[in-house]
Amino acid sequence: MSRRLHALKTLARLLQHAPAEAPSDWLLLLETANDQLLTPALWNALNESGHAALLPDDLRDYLAALHRLNGERNTALRKQAVQLIGALNREGIVPALLKGGLALFDGPYADPAARMMRDLDVLVPATSRATAINVMERLGYRLVQQYAAGHHAFGDFARAGDPGCIDLHTELVDPAHVLQASEVWTRATLKEFDGARCFSPCATDRVMHNLVHAQIHFLGNFYRGELQLQQAHELVALARHFGGAIDWPFIEKRMQAHRLTTALQSYLLTAHHLLGLAWPLASRPTLAARLHYRRCELLFAVHGLRWTGVLWGNLRGAFAWHRMRALHGSKGGPLRWRCRHLLQYLRKRKLGDSVARLLRVD
Repeated sequence: MSRRLHALKTLARLLQHAPAEAPSDWLLLLETANDQLLTPALWNALNESGHAALLPDDLRDYLAALHRLNGERNTALRKQAVQLIGALNREGIVPALLKGGLALFDGPYADPAARMMRDLDVLVPATSRATAINVMERLGYRLVQQYAAGHHAFGDFARAGDPGCIDLHTELVDPAHVLQASEVWTRATLKEFDGARCFSPCATDRVMHNLVHAQIHFLGNFYRGELQLQQAHELVALARHFGGAIDWPFIEKRMQAHRLTTALQSYLLTAHHLLGLAWPLASRPTLAARLHYRRCELLFAVHGLRWTGVLWGNLRGAFAWHRMRALHGSKGGPLRWRCRHLLQYLRKRKLGDSVARLLRVD
């Protein structure tokens, strides 16, 4: 086993509070935890299991300090979210929080400092987007990045002195046809946090969002064969927190309808093998899913091979069956869809842009 993969598996075992050999290379373990945004969660697990007391003083102090600082940042993010939601409420908008922003208020983490996040994802109805932007501008936010037309989000808004940007969404993910905001709204629950009212997506939609975001959204880790332990760690936290409230048959049926069964099962194999999640589906993993998971392990172990996953993943993701069907309808079949899509794309883009898109890493 390569040192990189061994470090990832050791990190996963420590996150489970499971017995693990003392790492021979703590620096590599910490590098892995930092890359995966799991260092505060690692400290939380070590502290709860009693293993933190066995760490060298400098390592223990580093992990404790990072955990404390992340907790302070999350507290500031929570206050930022409450202020924005309250302002939106006063204009008649009740938004929904997504991903890490929602985890600040509504599970699945018992320790509010365990989850690292880059920004706050806020979902508003498309018809309320202009009003929401006006509200943020009055609060001092400025648009720092606007996404292209047709994107699932409008853009990132930042304000001086705040710990994170606001990522304003009108859909949850790039392939909106897999999980549409319109249906998520109907299943969400209205809640109140610190006097601010927002919607919390149901347990099943939170799992679906995590899954599609990790595997299919944007660059598509499934197509590239990339392991992201942070995403799987949150999936396991959601699964254990919500338990029977998650409709796994619905998730399995929805992913199958878009020919994404392998993406679902491979991701669950990551959660099962690395983080001990009990297999939640009625069907057992297929050979394709098992082989895909092993491919992910190989690409993580041999980092120099990542470019092969990037090239193949960018091409395969762009022409994925579910995307082609959503764009071109049910007539014609996959080959015709893909040929038509390729011609349309080449007409709109220069050759250099097409090559750059094929080679993009991040």
